[in-house]
Amino acid sequence: MSSDIDNEYFCDGITEEIINALTKVKGLKVIARTSSFAFKGKNMDLKLIGEQLNVGYLLEGSVRKSG
Repeated sequence: MSSDIDNEYFCDGITEEIINALTKVKGLKVIARTSSFAFKGKNMDLKLIGEQLNVGYLLEGSVRKSG
């Protein structure tokens, strides 16, 4: 959402950490970073993304900085 490269780097790092944490949840199928990042910045319907990744659930969010 922001054009600030430092914010993008920070957000990508948080995304990777969340992906890594979710891979430790037993029984949860987590798509690789490379596959999920292929959709980064694209304005696509979430249902279509889920179908293309062959997943039943998507996690979407944003990071906000204060101060």
